[in-house]
Amino acid sequence: MAMADVPEPRTFWQKCSVCKKPIVFGGQYLKCVVSTCNRKRFQLYFCSAECWDAHNPDQNHRNPGYTEHIAPKA
Repeated sequence: MAMADVPEPRTFWQKCSVCKKPIVFGGQYLKCVVSTCNRKRFQLYFCSAECWDAHNPDQNHRNPGYTEHIAPKA
């Protein structure tokens, strides 16, 4: 079996939904409090308040807000 067949382990948990920067394992991230942004199959993750704020005009939320979370360790 060739070494090319072995996938490289991911060095990050998810990518920011706006700027696509990696959110590292154990790092802080933000989630929108609006239920339509947090569906099981479609979740939005943000690396900063600026990225969360950038998604807000497109979504036209009535009561916008976010919660802070810590990404899993591994």
